[in-house]
Amino acid sequence: MPRPTLQVLLAIALVLAANYYWSPLTSQSPDPQAMKRQGELPQTYIEHTRAWSFDDSGELTDILEADRVEQFQQGSVSLLTKPRFYAHSGNDKTWSAVADRGRFETHRERLLLRKKVVLIHDQTGTRMDTHALDIEVDDKIATSQKPVTLTQGDNRTTAEGLIANLNDETFILKANVESIYEPLP
Repeated sequence: MPRPTLQVLLAIALVLAANYYWSPLTSQSPDPQAMKRQGELPQTYIEHTRAWSFDDSGELTDILEADRVEQFQQGSVSLLTKPRFYAHSGNDKTWSAVADRGRFETHRERLLLRKKVVLIHDQTGTRMDTHALDIEVDDKIATSQKPVTLTQGDNRTTAEGLIANLNDETFILKANVESIYEPLP
């Protein structure tokens, strides 16, 4: 056989062998660690979001905002960056809550706020500071197991935690309550 024909046949044989043995498709079943990493990835990213909730009669009940939301399919959980929550309870009673981080659990209608949490009663200016606050959105009940500081004007109260009913505008303080009250002039 002439040399160029032999080279062409050899090249064709190599291409056919490479196509037979090499498959560019990924395997159908990745290793368990790769599957776990894929499950941990957010399904959706949302930047600068705002969501309104209304009751059956069409009244505004709450607003949830965040600079960034990462939604995960597993567990119906959304991670929030710089969340802001506004609760409306009728009779012009409103509360505002902000935090550095948060998590919203869709199936339980629960908002978990973490790091530099501030809850403010918008009409009186009463402010509560803590590191963690869990809000049952439907019932408008906020609880904290971490130390809290309540401030209204020059008055200051600290406790080891609290339960706040945002509808009734009441706080139940947990252990080790200490208060400093400034007398009115």
